[in-house]
Amino acid sequence: MKKYKLHPLFVLYLVFLLVMGQFMSILIYLLVVSLHELAHALVAKKLGYKLDKMLLMPYGVCLNYKTNSFLPKDEILIAISGPALNLLMSIVTIALWWIFPVVQIYTKLFCYANIVMFVFNLLPCYPLDGGRVFAGFLTKKYDRKLAIKLTVTFNILVCIIFILTFIIGLFFNVFNTNLLIICVFLFLGILEPQNSSTYGYISLFSNRKNIYKKNNQIKFLLVHESEPIYKIMAKMSKYKFNIFYILFDDKKIKIISELTLSNLAIKYGATTKIGEIIK
Repeated sequence: MKKYKLHPLFVLYLVFLLVMGQFMSILIYLLVVSLHELAHALVAKKLGYKLDKMLLMPYGVCLNYKTNSFLPKDEILIAISGPALNLLMSIVTIALWWIFPVVQIYTKLFCYANIVMFVFNLLPCYPLDGGRVFAGFLTKKYDRKLAIKLTVTFNILVCIIFILTFIIGLFFNVFNTNLLIICVFLFLGILEPQNSSTYGYISLFSNRKNIYKKNNQIKFLLVHESEPIYKIMAKMSKYKFNIFYILFDDKKIKIISELTLSNLAIKYGATTKIGEIIK
């Protein structure tokens, strides 16, 4: 069952804008955030994932950084889709200004909100989209747990830099509350992974039913127990039914089908090593 929640900071931010008389800014902000998350949802669905739980923060949806349900390339594509749409919207809006200059006064806030959403979400920190892109690339090279640890460590360093920048600004009579707000957002994203948004599989093989019905060709693959599920999946043939021979260090071999592999990925996560769950 899907659960949609608004983080208290999201509500406070809307109340702050309302008190400041920025009613139009609220409407535009909600529109930009909605478009941002719609891009995430559409790309995720296309890749075979669904949003099981959503926690909406001021910068968008806060994803659970401890989840390992994504394939690294899918995590990158889903994460980048939101900022990409914001960038596209800002470019289209600016292009309209050249063609119809009169619309600039009505679309200026919309363009500015998209640019801010694009730039801010590309910071390589959790729980922002840039942090998931960063983790996705690290997962391709390192173990998932190490990739998450490195990303969160970088996240904390960025927060420290923002805090130091804020303190230095005080010596020059510059009180930049935005820096403190950013730090609060980033720290909350790290400290509350259990309340964050989560994606689950729709079906890793949802588009392969026709293959099972029309194609009786089989591909056999030999893989080592140390390989993670997503790397095994990358070796699959799209046009054949895949059978995997799992080779263990003790020379034993286990045989599983791609359907079994799909169920294992759903249950244990695509970054799990196959030898850890197949004995």
